Amino acid sequence: MSQPLPLTTLRGHHRTWQVLHAEGELAPLGRLKAGLPRPGVPRFDPRCFTHEEDILTELAALGVRRIAPVYRLGPDERRVHGFIEGEPLSAIRPPGAALAPGELAQLSGLFGRLARVSPAALARVHSCPAALRPRTSRDFMRGLVRFTRRRVFAVHRTALHGLFAALRVDPVVLSPTGPLARDAALLTDRPFCLLHGDLHRDNLIVAEADGMLWTIDWELALIGDPLYDVATHLHLMRYPPSQEHALLTQWARAVDERLPGAAAGLTRDLPRYLAYKRVQSVFTDVIRQAQRVAAAPPEQRDMALATAGEMVSTALRKAARTLGLGRVPSPRAVETVYAAFSAAPAPPSAKSAPAVPAATRRAGRGVAWRRGRSGTG
Repeated sequence: MSQPLPLTTLRGHHRTWQVLHAEGELAPLGRLKAGLPRPGVPRFDPRCFTHEEDILTELAALGVRRIAPVYRLGPDERRVHGFIEGEPLSAIRPPGAALAPGELAQLSGLFGRLARVSPAALARVHSCPAALRPRTSRDFMRGLVRFTRRRVFAVHRTALHGLFAALRVDPVVLSPTGPLARDAALLTDRPFCLLHGDLHRDNLIVAEADGMLWTIDWELALIGDPLYDVATHLHLMRYPPSQEHALLTQWARAVDERLPGAAAGLTRDLPRYLAYKRVQSVFTDVIRQAQRVAAAPPEQRDMALATAGEMVSTALRKAARTLGLGRVPSPRAVETVYAAFSAAPAPPSAKSAPAVPAATRRAGRGVAWRRGRSGTG
């Protein structure tokens, strides 16, 4: 059997992808993608499936359309993906741009198809221990907050405590008594289904053959509350406000038709999930930008610092209310914090970088929940 020949390499966050051109008897398969894990890449999101190929295979068997096919090649039956010929939606409609009505309809249809995929349908490949799986929407959100507390902040706390302190990001926001945990306790229960977990413009491919949207990158797929999936989608897509409302209306109709009760409590609970996503982004962006600044060669350090300033300042602004911040530090102020922190000797401490002014801390909601325990819990 002829083997695919290497063509090029793509770098994803979790895996490096080798794009292969199938030849000989495999030629009808077209281009293929073979993934290689990237060791040491930090995890910022929980997962329910060990291998993306497992879930793609199960979804294909369930009749879910416009996802990459999975093939087994060679004597070791290495699993590879079919390459979706086209370009990311982000190249055509960048963040902040409105989607065409037909694209919006396709997305609501995708959410509807996911709502039909029950936990039982994926039991064979669900990797989380049954005893630890959440049973209610309240437990599901508590689990998200706990993951960010234990597997994101706590893992990087020793190295980056000084950076978080300088930016006035208090980890008590993630505590079992913090505002996110209190929000979780108020959630309406909804039936669980399959969630993509990372549905944004770069993971939607506009097929060159017919202009239809294909969905890629299922590595963060979960079984859980369907409202979390659309909250993540809204957080990442950056729709214009009027189109955000249109998407939500179509989403509610699509999921409720296929999974009655899936859109229950939408108006009350969506802000609670969005608050979590914004806080999660702060912790994720602070850590990622610290790593990128540290890894930048000298000639690229100024650019890395400027990027860190823009991204972290934006994340802080969006999460300011939940974090209890008043005046959010400007990109330039954040850049200064990162420059000082990256120049400090290891191990860094709370004094490693100049803190943003104390006036940025707002009284009110923040004061009450800061009386709670600030450990990682």
